[in-house]
Amino acid sequence: MKARNTNRNEMEKALAVVNKKYKGNIQWKRFEDGKTINFTLTVKSSKGPGGRIGFTGRRVAAACWHVHGDFFDALFGINPAAVIVSMGERISINGGNWQDKNIGSQMNPMYYSEACECNRIIVE
Repeated sequence: MKARNTNRNEMEKALAVVNKKYKGNIQWKRFEDGKTINFTLTVKSSKGPGGRIGFTGRRVAAACWHVHGDFFDALFGINPAAVIVSMGERISINGGNWQDKNIGSQMNPMYYSEACECNRIIVE
């Protein structure tokens, strides 16, 4: 993903907000600072809050859809001018966040919002 109109400090603040909800399990997999920040969110433990599940049902060492949505909301709360570009889609305070997509197949659909245990467990 790419972040524009923001900086490392604001991104770190947004990560801290998200980690309060997901019990410190979220971290950067990649963070390349520059005019545009290239970053990837991941989890410390795939068994912890915010871990993603693949379409096969196995745990994936990646941050789930809810983590990303909460991170974007936190960043926009800190800096309303921030813009994220993910998979060619623009996400800003004006829209684009919380867009659910099928990551399974037509025969066995699975949406990003279903690819975790966030709806099955209580995340404080």
